[in-house]
Amino acid sequence: MTSPGTPSPRSAAECLDRLEALLESGSSIFGRRSRLDEARRLITHLRTLVTQGAARAQQVQSEAEAVLRRAQDEARRIVLEAQERARGGVDAEVVRGAELEAQTLREEAAREAEDVRRQADLYALKVFERLDAEVSRVLSTIKRSKAILGDRNGTGPSAAPGRLDNEKMASV
Repeated sequence: MTSPGTPSPRSAAECLDRLEALLESGSSIFGRRSRLDEARRLITHLRTLVTQGAARAQQVQSEAEAVLRRAQDEARRIVLEAQERARGGVDAEVVRGAELEAQTLREEAAREAEDVRRQADLYALKVFERLDAEVSRVLSTIKRSKAILGDRNGTGPSAAPGRLDNEKMASV
C-alpha cells in the first residue's frame, strides 16, 4: 500500500497522519509524481481500513444473532423435552420448571445479544467518529494548501502575480 520499504499503516489514524504529512511536505506533492502516487496509495489503504472496520462490526453483530438463535433453539429443546416427559407421566411441576428455565434462557440470550449489538454499535460509532475527525483535519490541510498555491499562482483572492510566500506554505 505504501512505497517500497515503508510498512503499511496499521490504523486509519496512522494512514491519515501519513497522508497529512505528505500533503504538508509542501509543493513537492504537485511536482513529483511519486508523491501523488503515495497519496493515492494511502487513500486506497484508508478505504480498506474503513471497510475492514465496518466488516468487523457486522461480524460482531452476526455473532450476537447466532448466540440468540442458539439460546432460542436450546429453550425450544428444553420445552419439547419437558412436554415429552409430561406425556410420559412426568409431574406437571417438572414441565412448568422446564418451561420457566427455557424462558429464563431466552431472556438471558436476548440480553446478551442486545449487549453484543450495543457494543458493536459503539465500536463502529467510535471508529466513524475518529475517521470523521481525521478526514476533516486532512480536508482542512488540503484546502489551506490549495489556497496558498492559488495565491502563489495568482489565482487566489489575495495573490499578487509571481509572489511566493514561503511563510504561508510552511504553516500548512
